[in-house]
Amino acid sequence: VIGVVSSPTGAVIRDIMHRLNARFPRRVLLWPVAVQGERAAAEIAAAIDGFNAMTGPLPRPDLLIVARGGGSVEDLMAFNDEAVVRAAAASRIPLISAVGHETDTTLIDFAADVRAPTPTAAAELAVPVRTELLAQTLDFQRRMLNCMSRGVEQRHRHLTQLARLLPRAE
Repeated sequence: VIGVVSSPTGAVIRDIMHRLNARFPRRVLLWPVAVQGERAAAEIAAAIDGFNAMTGPLPRPDLLIVARGGGSVEDLMAFNDEAVVRAAAASRIPLISAVGHETDTTLIDFAADVRAPTPTAAAELAVPVRTELLAQTLDFQRRMLNCMSRGVEQRHRHLTQLARLLPRAE
């Protein structure tokens, strides 16, 4: 389960969902927040704390993504707020900061467990590619069966050689 702290109306959540569904579909819980403006910092910090405090019918996320698209320094200021940075640093759930674009840096990036250059990249960091995992698992299975077959063949040859040395019962 992946918890996302972001605006429910922006392109960011659509990009994250699209990338997750293409790579390895997971359950996503969105905690809608303002990502800029006066109330944004308080909402973001409360969302991070809220995900960490979750109990009840909804599962607690295994990973958090705090995301916002690019913008001016002023637009990203909520992610430099002390309350947001402290909430990110205190999060018991691993947190990926995905604020802005590659050249944007905010203080939450330093408090997060991982910084992603974009929200789409955060989704890529969050989950592996399912088809690649399946292929790797099938390869491991093939290799294990080959090893087991070789081991049985070697033991069979060894047993056959030992049997030749035994005296014949008459």
